[in-house]
Amino acid sequence: MNNAVPTSTILAVLSIAGFAFGAESAGQGKSSLQLLKGRPSMGSSHVSAELVTEHASVQPGGRTRVGVHFKIEEGWHIYAQKPGDAGLPTIVSWSAPEGATVEPLPWPKPRQFLDPGDIRTFGYTGTVLLSSQLAWASGNAAVASIPIQARVEWLACYDVCIPGSADVSLTLPVSPDAPTLSPNAKLFGLAER
Repeated sequence: MNNAVPTSTILAVLSIAGFAFGAESAGQGKSSLQLLKGRPSMGSSHVSAELVTEHASVQPGGRTRVGVHFKIEEGWHIYAQKPGDAGLPTIVSWSAPEGATVEPLPWPKPRQFLDPGDIRTFGYTGTVLLSSQLAWASGNAAVASIPIQARVEWLACYDVCIPGSADVSLTLPVSPDAPTLSPNAKLFGLAER
């Protein structure tokens, strides 16, 4: 069974649904895009997502950055928080224990795409890191590690669009010692450029 949907069909459906992505449907409390989310979740072999941290540990009362690192197959793209005239925004929903605070995503600058029908959309190709600051409360010194999870949803498009999702997780050690950079720290430096 082929779950791929032609880009022109996705764009037409999204156009009919309205360009108010994230706008509330009349009296339903759901965005028009959430109506399309009722389809079964399909994986996309064209996009992978991995949870990474800037530091190998965090101190009580300390901060670090956590992020979802996307690897997007050449020719494909995923959409930004504000996808433009069509598309679906990429969603990262964080989950962390009490005492951990994950700040909202500061979205990196997206690329602009011109899709069929002169429809302008915004998103990412290649690799992109969507990261947030994580703060760990100082009163939690006895905790040895912090489990962090994220539910990630995206729409990957090339000449067809395929919805994808992933549940990613990691365990971040808590240590009174000064944190050292993780092997993925360089991704956070690149994201700032």
